[in-house]
Amino acid sequence: MKIQLSIRKNQLDKLIQSLEHLCIHLRLDEDCPWIDHFERQLENAKSLSNSKFTQKELSDLSSSIRSVYGGMGSFNDYYNPNYTKHRNEVMKLLGSSTDLSERVYEYALELMVIGITSS
Repeated sequence: MKIQLSIRKNQLDKLIQSLEHLCIHLRLDEDCPWIDHFERQLENAKSLSNSKFTQKELSDLSSSIRSVYGGMGSFNDYYNPNYTKHRNEVMKLLGSSTDLSERVYEYALELMVIGITSS
């Protein structure tokens, strides 16, 4: 069973919004080592959204985003030690960096091929 591209477009749009929110949060830490990766993924996702993307392109984007999750020294270990009034306001509006990173991972995973094979 293939997933319609219109559904994939909606999934991609959710991922773009989550990446935008995560990037806003990560920019609050001037020393964040992950901002370049996620801004690049955001640009890639926007570029795909404005084109006739293929499932392979979506799968590649998903893999690239998820590649920084898991293992020692990964994005999962990231912690922003800077507490400011502005950061607290961003967290109230968008959620914590943990919530946002989990959302990005989940939405990236949704873009992978999911199918049912029948015997």
